[in-house]
Amino acid sequence: MKKFTGSLALGSLLAGVAAWGVANTQTANAQGFYKGKTIKMVVRSAPGGGYDFYGRLLARHMSKYIPGNPKMIVINMPGAGGIVAANYMASRAKKNGTEIAVLTRELALAQRTKEVGVKYDLEKLSALGSAASSTFLVVMGKNQPIRTYQQLKDSKKTVLFGATGPGSGSYQYPALLKKDGFNVKIITGIIGGSARFLAIERGDTHGTANSYESTRKAIKELGLIPIFYNGAPHKALPVPHMSTLLSKQGKQLAALLGAPLAAGRPFYTTSGIPADRLKTLRSAFKAALHDKDLIKEAKRAKRNVAWTAASVMEKVNHENSRCI
Repeated sequence: MKKFTGSLALGSLLAGVAAWGVANTQTANAQGFYKGKTIKMVVRSAPGGGYDFYGRLLARHMSKYIPGNPKMIVINMPGAGGIVAANYMASRAKKNGTEIAVLTRELALAQRTKEVGVKYDLEKLSALGSAASSTFLVVMGKNQPIRTYQQLKDSKKTVLFGATGPGSGSYQYPALLKKDGFNVKIITGIIGGSARFLAIERGDTHGTANSYESTRKAIKELGLIPIFYNGAPHKALPVPHMSTLLSKQGKQLAALLGAPLAAGRPFYTTSGIPADRLKTLRSAFKAALHDKDLIKEAKRAKRNVAWTAASVMEKVNHENSRCI
């Protein structure tokens, strides 16, 4: 028995040494690859706003956790509510681990509903994880007569919603309302939350949909009126959750839109990169989101940080991207 126990101990020791050797080799390989390299951080939107904030935040802090300490630069790639950036990552980005992106949380649903321009398959991209959870809300301008969900539902006048493009939540939420019988019209091509808020202020549109974090300042300064929300509840939003208000079909669509909010700021790299580099990028992403300096910076900007594992994102994408 003692001999058997000793064999187990020796076996465990050898296994540990082997595992250490493999891990050490992977680290060395990654360090050798990334040393002197530059990693592109592709942001699905124009400068300013939530996606841009998180893309730049990770670009400032993530590289120090990547062996070889590569440089990271930010490339803004707006268009079609994030579809342009997703298509780029799927077909044109280098498949070697030197390009990563923060993409639209609603891309899985855009793929499912076969929106115009979708050429990506989200399940073929390599998820790194998410940087935050999100609350999404529909808001109306202060000078509009609509101040409640019921008034929006009963409106005889067509309500104009400003949106970026088909891949974005700013488009998909009013599209859901329209499908549920609301008298709404979507005005696309208004890129970025700030531009949409300005369109409301000018009277070009009546409302929009956006994340709470990116809308909080406009609610205070421009008097935007929250109507309802989706995703995680927030104490600063004394309005109903949209799933309690819609038809049966509307509730189902609201649930599909709500699922990705748990991983509200999703980051990806391309398919086809070596396993050791993908592991390195995922590890660096997680470490950066637990970095005390990153957390302090996010708090100063009043942005939440919450790491979500790549495996959780992959599950959500699988469930939401299957064609109807």
